[in-house]
Amino acid sequence: MAGLQGIAATARLFGATNPALSVELDRLGEGMFVPAAHGRASVAAFAGAFRIPGASPWPALGRPGHRFAEDWFDRIHVLPAALSLGNVVSELTREIVIWNAWRDRVQTLATLQLDGDAGITLTAPGALPMPVRAMQERLLTLTVSLDGPPVIDARAVLGFVDAATWSIRIDGLRLNAWTLPPDWTEPVIETLAWLTDVQVAVAGTSIRTPLRDAPRRSWEFVVLADRRERRFVEHALFDWTARIWALPVFVDTCWLRAPLALGATEIPLDPAGLDFVAGGLAMLWRDVATCELVEVADAAGARLRLRAPTRHAWPAGTRVIPCRTARLTDAPELRRHSDRLMRTQLRFEASEPCDWPPGAPTTLYRGLPVLEHRSDESRDPSASLDRRFDLLDGEVGRTHADDLSGLAWISQSHVWRLAGRAPRAALRSLLYWLQGRAQALWLPTWTDDLEVVETIGASAVTLTVAPCGVSRSLRQQAGRRHVRIELVDGTVFHRAIEASSEILLGSGAAAERLRLDAALGVIVTPTRIRLACWMALVTLAADTVELRHHADSDGLLDCAVGFAGIPAEEP
Repeated sequence: MAGLQGIAATARLFGATNPALSVELDRLGEGMFVPAAHGRASVAAFAGAFRIPGASPWPALGRPGHRFAEDWFDRIHVLPAALSLGNVVSELTREIVIWNAWRDRVQTLATLQLDGDAGITLTAPGALPMPVRAMQERLLTLTVSLDGPPVIDARAVLGFVDAATWSIRIDGLRLNAWTLPPDWTEPVIETLAWLTDVQVAVAGTSIRTPLRDAPRRSWEFVVLADRRERRFVEHALFDWTARIWALPVFVDTCWLRAPLALGATEIPLDPAGLDFVAGGLAMLWRDVATCELVEVADAAGARLRLRAPTRHAWPAGTRVIPCRTARLTDAPELRRHSDRLMRTQLRFEASEPCDWPPGAPTTLYRGLPVLEHRSDESRDPSASLDRRFDLLDGEVGRTHADDLSGLAWISQSHVWRLAGRAPRAALRSLLYWLQGRAQALWLPTWTDDLEVVETIGASAVTLTVAPCGVSRSLRQQAGRRHVRIELVDGTVFHRAIEASSEILLGSGAAAERLRLDAALGVIVTPTRIRLACWMALVTLAADTVELRHHADSDGLLDCAVGFAGIPAEEP
């Protein structure tokens, strides 16, 4: 006789004793619920087999269906299963919950064991062995101190009398704060290092692939410590040189305008343009020995929200400084000017990703941004016009140079000298958008390349300039076929030169006539033109950029870079 394989769902608990129900639910009758679509009473289960009377003469083998209660009750629950402590900047405590979900059985916690870290303690609310009644919850206290290895990698093992064990993974990072500000007689040098894979074809085209989502960021500065400060610094370096520090970003320092109370969860300040980030660290600083690290929950609006209340009260004038986790790249050399005075130079490299919102220049020409910032000329700008060629030399005859691409590869220096938080933040956004050598933009030469000698009509598509060899030498080659025309009132035009020729004016003077790709749309006399210069399509010449901070975010910053042309990609 054929058999039917299946699962017999367990009957509903109404009409039967269910110890998991509350008194209120147990009083509800079947009429409070939607009637079942089929009659469960017609299914009779006996010893693992069930039979439906009158429906089928064949026996059916099955088993009772699984219930949620069997997954949740009659076992021990320990929460959390793992503890990720993140950055430990001061002694902290966490709770571990033990819940005895047995409905009719007492469980006994027999042992607590910590493996892997001597700076962690785990205590129970009572002496061991500790009974846990049915449906009872007990709390264990985990305490993590700053004394211990820099990397926290431990396990807490809970053992019960019935030989059941629970293992909880504990991980995190201990931090010590660097508390001595730099000596501002020398600038703080910040370095941003991207990495770009650049492959250049014979024809000059290139493929540029950024290999880092965020740059490697480092800071180099000099400190001068005397007496008490020197002792603090030397002792901290002795213990923590190879470990990870909470490094204040001193150039983004701001101050409390009003006292901050003990237990405050918000710090009133404007974080715009500063390195405060959600999930990061900040420091409240009074002197080398009086400071407090806090964790930032949110850095939006006109205040910092903290993940935990402050542990001290802070007066007005206290410095508030964003922090990054960083490590020393090498052991510092301490130069002792006397038995009390010490000077040293430190270089820290961030051990965490340092993101910043990228921002391209807003002016566009042919779909690509134009760098409209004019280079600072307190020192002479430089440029080079290179050719990429192979030199063939058999050493017994004359040499031969093979210019494969036939293009001029332009290099040009560019310097920013900025003061104020907003311009400095905009420069950082530009650098993050450039991503080293990954992104391209238009760069003017900022030199007097063309001298316009005739008025340009509103609908005219020609430009008459003093003779300068455009027709003979340039011939609309890449790097010298796009022009920027700036008027004295600040209006700027970007145009492409499509053709050029040498002409004689009515007065008999020589000139050159350049054909533009589009009219300017306004009448422009030569006296209205401030500067007419060439533009070239470029990328940064290197993946590493240095920012020289002479003061904090409201003060002076210098940044000098080189740009390299990509002529084969010019439209």
